[in-house]
Amino acid sequence: MTDTTTTADSEASPATGSPVVDGVLDLRPPAESVKRELCHIGLEWSSTDADGTEAWRDYQRGLLATFPQSGGEATLTDIKTNISQTLTLAQLKQVTRVDTMTAAD
Repeated sequence: MTDTTTTADSEASPATGSPVVDGVLDLRPPAESVKRELCHIGLEWSSTDADGTEAWRDYQRGLLATFPQSGGEATLTDIKTNISQTLTLAQLKQVTRVDTMTAAD
């Protein structure tokens, strides 16, 4: 993987300043980011509010995650029960499964 730098909005850009390195355009979120961890647990981007708060969802499991533009933590919510938990990036990295009223193993 190529070296990347992280900008204030938590998006990655190649250290060379070019979006293409060795013919590869890497559109993945930075390794140390809330976005990367939400992808790992199966959520997909859904929307961004006017204030920059992002919403990511998994409709099959009834799971919603929201996080501010700073991206330091995310709130995961079971949309059927409205039970939520706010996790830091370090805590998110520990998550391997999220059980909801819609889907649990």
